[in-house]
Amino acid sequence: MRPAPVGGAVAQDQFVFFVAGVIGFGPSIGVLYHGLRTYDYPYTEKSYFETRRVFLALAVGMVIGTVTGAMSVGFRLGITSLLSLVVLLLLLALFEEGFKLVYLNRKGYRGRFDTTFVGLSAGVGIAAIVAAGSAYSNGPGLFAASSVTTLLAFSASLAFVHGATGAILGYGCSRGEIVVALAQAYVARVLHAAMLVPFFVWSGLPDPEANLAVPLLSLVGAVVFTMLLYLHVYRSVLPETLPPELRRERRRRVRTTRTAKE
Repeated sequence: MRPAPVGGAVAQDQFVFFVAGVIGFGPSIGVLYHGLRTYDYPYTEKSYFETRRVFLALAVGMVIGTVTGAMSVGFRLGITSLLSLVVLLLLLALFEEGFKLVYLNRKGYRGRFDTTFVGLSAGVGIAAIVAAGSAYSNGPGLFAASSVTTLLAFSASLAFVHGATGAILGYGCSRGEIVVALAQAYVARVLHAAMLVPFFVWSGLPDPEANLAVPLLSLVGAVVFTMLLYLHVYRSVLPETLPPELRRERRRRVRTTRTAKE
């Protein structure tokens, strides 16, 4: 008997990979675009950050996201209790935020105002890969409507929180306030992880379709919290990182743009 053709399975796996990439990268690239668009041409007369540094940080963040994803898969078998899950989440958050701090506080980045934008990009890179990996691990089950919805929401929460904490750390490195920045970023990550614990527990159940209320409430709370955190960064941290003359220039540009639209 001839073996069954494998072309269909390969095509399905490729489609799962593609959909997982859209779920992971869609919200993250959206956050990156939204965060940086008003600090670059044509919104401003010139870019307020080095594009090369921003895209390099995005690539580096993706590498770290891959490492984090591999660590999560490796440690998943060792999760036998709620306590072990919490410890894993705390350690992963510390690793990710610690890496961002080391990367952003290097010579050549330390003391530069645009390091805040670099931090945002590095965080988005981590979020994209972690979310895509989580989606891909579902296999064909990814195509269920409930899976797509919950994974998109999870991906959005990662994009918001990683982008926000990356910007906070970048701002701290630009001002020489790394201890305060690390504390703020880590507390935000701990709160985010705590909100998601019921969602993670539910995801590991044999029948995840049962008892949806608590995990969905957990996920919605995480999304709302991270969105508010990101909006704080967008409205306060990013503008504040600019030198006074660039801040005034940007305000004039914003007023001019609004007047022209009216």
